[in-house]
Amino acid sequence: MVREHDGPIDAVELASRINLHITTVRFHLDALCDQGALERVRMNRDGVGRPRTGYRTVEERLDYRVLAEVLAMELGRTAEKRARRAQRTGLRWAKRIAGSRGEAPADDAERATPLDRGAALAADIFDRMGFDPELVAPSEPMASLSSDSEQVVEKQRVIRLRACPVRELARSHPEVTCGIHLGLLQGLLDTAAATGPPPAAQVNGVSTRLDPFVEPELCIARLASRRS
Repeated sequence: MVREHDGPIDAVELASRINLHITTVRFHLDALCDQGALERVRMNRDGVGRPRTGYRTVEERLDYRVLAEVLAMELGRTAEKRARRAQRTGLRWAKRIAGSRGEAPADDAERATPLDRGAALAADIFDRMGFDPELVAPSEPMASLSSDSEQVVEKQRVIRLRACPVRELARSHPEVTCGIHLGLLQGLLDTAAATGPPPAAQVNGVSTRLDPFVEPELCIARLASRRS
């Protein structure tokens, strides 16, 4: 009935058309909104009074995904080129975020390693972006031998991203969406390394990795530092 109506319809009119109590109709309308099948809109009254709440099918909206895919293709003709450009975009985005945040407050975080500061910063930014991140407790450093037979200790931080807000575009164009987020991660890690006191041990290199959709609704971000 909502789909067949020309424009949004309110609960009162819908209840009268299908001959059901308005409370029952509102219950089902709210359930359909929660499922994403309907959306609520404001309907202005002809006379004086508060605007009514109307309902319409989601399909009536302009689908932004078409525009997103067109923009993705504009980054390059090949997936490799799009990925490189997307990562550069993410790096620039991280610099802008760092510039808008200003100086961080002095607390225990300043005494943490650049990797820990970067992981905390990334978790905060991705939380504000709607990823529902979970910063996993630090793992035990892993010792290995470098090419010149010197022992190298690697520390890793893991962020579980449990709700990608652009999952549909990420599935169709992972080189773009995940590339931007990978560049953002690296940029945030670079920002953390450039702030606060230097670490006690020399950091030889930091790396980021993003594993998309290791589960249907889960991506894993890995940040690692190597020290000798």
